[in-house]
Amino acid sequence: MRERVRNLGKTLFWLTKWLIAVAVLAAILGAGIIAVRRSQVDFDTFLNYFALGLLVFVLVTLFYGIIAIHDVPYEIAKHRNHPHQDAIHAAGWVSLFTLHAIWPFLWIWAMLYRPDRGWGMAQTGEDKAQNVMTSVEMLSKRVAELERRIKKEVR
Repeated sequence: MRERVRNLGKTLFWLTKWLIAVAVLAAILGAGIIAVRRSQVDFDTFLNYFALGLLVFVLVTLFYGIIAIHDVPYEIAKHRNHPHQDAIHAAGWVSLFTLHAIWPFLWIWAMLYRPDRGWGMAQTGEDKAQNVMTSVEMLSKRVAELERRIKKEVR
């Protein structure tokens, strides 16, 4: 239950940040429209200030977006209970300074591990042959046991 509340809190935090950003942009636009209507500012000056505000908004949004994206491999690793979560998280922060050059490798590293099958590496031919031989031996023993039971019941 605590984990659900914590996740909801994180979701609401991110949602609130974006809603505030949109509200600020709408307030700037509304103030500009009111100023143009009252003829305090001519339309060209309003467009210049609006373009500047829009540029700042886009740059801040890109900045937050890049920071949010860098943490995706860590979130994957955390969800999968990866044994190297801390290393992936630290490397994610380092990837910010390398302009995300190592980010795809971090994503692959986080995706490799799954709790149900480990690293998921394929078995070699010898391992497969050993597994087949073990299965055949087990089946042979089972057939021999069943034949012994049938002979016992027939008597």
